[in-house]
Amino acid sequence: MNEHQQASKSGAIASEAARWSEALQSTYPALADIQEPAWLEILARARAVHVPANTLFLNEGDCCDGFVLVLEGVVRIYQLAKDGRTVTLYRVTPGDICILSLNSLVQKQPFSAFAETESAVSGLGLSAQDFMNAMRVSESFSRHMLGKLVEHYRDLMGLVQDTVFNRLDMRLACLLGRLFERARSDTLHITHQELANELGTSREVISRILKEFERQDCICLSRGKIQLCSAEGLAWFTTPDSI
Repeated sequence: MNEHQQASKSGAIASEAARWSEALQSTYPALADIQEPAWLEILARARAVHVPANTLFLNEGDCCDGFVLVLEGVVRIYQLAKDGRTVTLYRVTPGDICILSLNSLVQKQPFSAFAETESAVSGLGLSAQDFMNAMRVSESFSRHMLGKLVEHYRDLMGLVQDTVFNRLDMRLACLLGRLFERARSDTLHITHQELANELGTSREVISRILKEFERQDCICLSRGKIQLCSAEGLAWFTTPDSI
């Protein structure tokens, strides 16, 4: 390759890497700011990922053939029990990473859950080879991944503590509080079954607790919808000493 061809190739790599760096700036600023040449070459080979809403992105047992940095949308990661119940493990939102994808790639193991888009998802996709190369050649990239892994481990410990030590009505009240806050609305369009899936329990149990919340004038229930009537009343159920 002559000097002109080399310069042209270098210019193309720099241009494509700059395009992706700009796309990452608002969601993954730590990655957007990496200027290591090896990382920029990897970034230039990234591909755009677009997945419609309500699409099963990965099945349990699938081979993970790449790593996606989510720029827009939400991916729900969940597991399925033998009796058909599901329990949400976590969600991947813009700026976050999927730790089970990370584990699958690093350990060369099948994906150990289900990944489904809750809304249309756009992202930046790295091939498995490029992801592993980035972990090896870019200290900044591998440090960022490790930091995110530690954050998720802390969240997982919180989930285990909630499940083992906290009553279900407390966990449901906390979940509703988070959902109202995320929606920035006093109305949630969600079914009792969907709430049961979040907490790994049955619809009947969730319905019984919601009826108690309604009896206490915290919420109002209608088909497929929950209206917040008293944030203070609902918050009372989130305290350890509530009865």
